Amino acid sequence: MMRLTRPRRRGFTLIELLITMTILGLLGTMVTAVMVGQQRFFQRTTQQMDVRRELRTAVNVMSAELRSVSSAAGDIVAFDRMSITFRDVLGSSVVCATPTRAQVDLVPTTASRMQLSNFASDPSVGDTVVVLRNDSSGVAGEYWSAHRITSVSSSAVTCPLSPYVDALLDVGKSRLRLGVTPNLPDSVVAGAPLRLLRTTRYALSTQSSGAWYLGRSEYAGGAWTAAVPVAGPFQAANASGAGGLGLAMYDSVGVAVTAIASSNRIARIDVVARASGESSSGKMGSSSTAITDSLLVSVALRNRR
Repeated sequence: MMRLTRPRRRGFTLIELLITMTILGLLGTMVTAVMVGQQRFFQRTTQQMDVRRELRTAVNVMSAELRSVSSAAGDIVAFDRMSITFRDVLGSSVVCATPTRAQVDLVPTTASRMQLSNFASDPSVGDTVVVLRNDSSGVAGEYWSAHRITSVSSSAVTCPLSPYVDALLDVGKSRLRLGVTPNLPDSVVAGAPLRLLRTTRYALSTQSSGAWYLGRSEYAGGAWTAAVPVAGPFQAANASGAGGLGLAMYDSVGVAVTAIASSNRIARIDVVARASGESSSGKMGSSSTAITDSLLVSVALRNRR
C-alpha cells in the first residue's frame, strides 16, 4: 500500500510571536499617548474657555452697574481693595402727585397712555429716591434732591386727575405711594422725573464647596440679602487686592483715592478679576498644570469733568 503524507504547516515561532507582541504593544502605547494627549488638550481648552467666560461675566456685570454710579452725588458708600458698596439704579418713574411734602405718588407701571415707570424690583424701605427739582439750583438749572424711603404703599385711587393717568383705561391699576425723608422741597412738582436707587455690594464670597465666587447682595427692607453668585470660581480673596477681585479708585488726574471721605473725587474705577482652573495638560505621565487668567477693565464714572 502507498503511504500518504501530509505537508507540514509552519506556525509562528516563539521569537516571531514575541516580536509581534512587542510591536503591537509599542503601537498601542503610541496610540494611547496620542489619545490621552488629545483628551488633555481638549480638557485644557474647555477649562480655559470656561475661565475666560467667567472673567468676562464678572467684569461686564460690574462695569455695567458701576457706569450708573455718580461719585459726585455720593453714590459710593464704602470700598476697599476687594469690595465696593454703592447705590445702584433700581428704576425710574415720574411724580404723579405729592399729597404732602413727605409723600410722593408714582405713575402706574402699567399706564395705558405711556410707559413712565420701570423697576427692576419693587421699591422698599431704605431705598433712595432722587427727584429733579423745578428751580434754578445746581448746574445748568438742574438739581437732583435725594430722599430716603420710609414707607411703601399702593393704591388704585391716587392721582385721579393726573394727566399721566387715563381716567377710564387706568381704573383699578395699582400706583405706588412712597413716604420719604427729609421732606420734599416745594420745587418738586407733578411731572418731575425721579430715579430709585438701592444700596448694592459686590465682594468675593465662599460657597459650600469652599470655592470663591463674585457675589452680589442688596440692602432691602432694612437688611442685607444673601450674596448671589454672579461668576466664578475665582482665586481666594486677598486684602491687598491681589486675589480673585481687585479694585482701585482714581480721581480725574489719575491720583489714587484710598479713603471713603474722598469718594466724591473718584472718576475711574479699575476692576481686575483673577481665576484659576484645574486641568491636566501635556503628554501622558506629565504633571497637571493649573490654568490661570485675569481680566482688567477701567470704568469711567458719570457726571465727572
